[in-house]
Amino acid sequence: MVEQPERSDRSHWAKPNERQVEPVSDVLPVVPTTTMLLTTAIPAAERRRLRAAGKRVPKDLFAFLTKLDARLVVVLGSLAVGMGPLLTKMSGENAATTIFFRFSIALIPLAIFAVLEWRLNGRMRWKGMAMHLLAGVFFGLDVGLFIPGVYLAGAGIATVAGNLQVIIVPLMALLFFRERMARPFVIAIPFMLAGVVLLSGALEQGSFSGQVFLGVMLAVAGGFAYAGYVMVIARARPTGHACTQVFLSTTSAMVVGTLVATPFGTPNFTPPLEHLLVLIALALLAQVVGWIATSSALPRVDGTTGPMLLLIQPLVAVVGGVVFLAEQITVLQWLGIAIVIAAIGFTTVANARRAAANR
Repeated sequence: MVEQPERSDRSHWAKPNERQVEPVSDVLPVVPTTTMLLTTAIPAAERRRLRAAGKRVPKDLFAFLTKLDARLVVVLGSLAVGMGPLLTKMSGENAATTIFFRFSIALIPLAIFAVLEWRLNGRMRWKGMAMHLLAGVFFGLDVGLFIPGVYLAGAGIATVAGNLQVIIVPLMALLFFRERMARPFVIAIPFMLAGVVLLSGALEQGSFSGQVFLGVMLAVAGGFAYAGYVMVIARARPTGHACTQVFLSTTSAMVVGTLVATPFGTPNFTPPLEHLLVLIALALLAQVVGWIATSSALPRVDGTTGPMLLLIQPLVAVVGGVVFLAEQITVLQWLGIAIVIAAIGFTTVANARRAAANR
């Protein structure tokens, strides 16, 4: 699953009964991603508040990554996450199997990181633990719908269609929290929808049906579940327990995602060795390396550069699907891919500028 960049405004880190809830798209940048949105670092404003109060500042388990160029780390993380849909299809297993092993294998290193984190920063509060278990339920729903979409529509097309969540997140925030939807997102809606229609192949088939159309719709449906995940995480206060939070979210996502994908094929708990090796690579790259890299580096790049670098994720899935999986993409589908990615880029830049102007 990357969390919020450091913010300089102190109101965001006020006491719970004094805190002003900010729009989701400001607290958490809406970016194209299929990994978990949790930062490993404590924002600068929160560190200052803790020091002023004479409290201990939590330590960052991955602070050593700050010595590397943040843009390079984001690119590496995006490449790792972008390989996820490709490795999913390359595993040779069905959706439920890939989901189960993606999460269960990732839990091993995440558990080690969580233990080290507890030794550094102490225990995590029960309320926060419950919040991240809930977030994992939404993420599991997302993956449980998205992965079958990858098998039906193809890695590239499903990944691009799933990024409709860029406008789904602020739309859901409007419906549930009455948060005003920024103009860039409103402008992007018709373009994103047009792009998804082109991706689905409906114009070429002459009807809204078929395997590709179903896969695209599953990927889009996953975007709604992902919006629920984002809205939960956006209201979670960083406490120096990012690894523990991801461990908890991954645990519930594993259970929910496997169950949701089971109607498309029951999980195989004893895959052949060659399949298992691919599943191990999937878990370590998409679920562990991708999260660590992007979450540690995004807070160190500006609000425009970071999300734009994350566009590498769908591009890797599209190009990799054509090169390594021999996926066939029609001219109209290529047009749909271009429209969706352009709309994501437009909303990303416009939202970053708006957020910077409001600081």
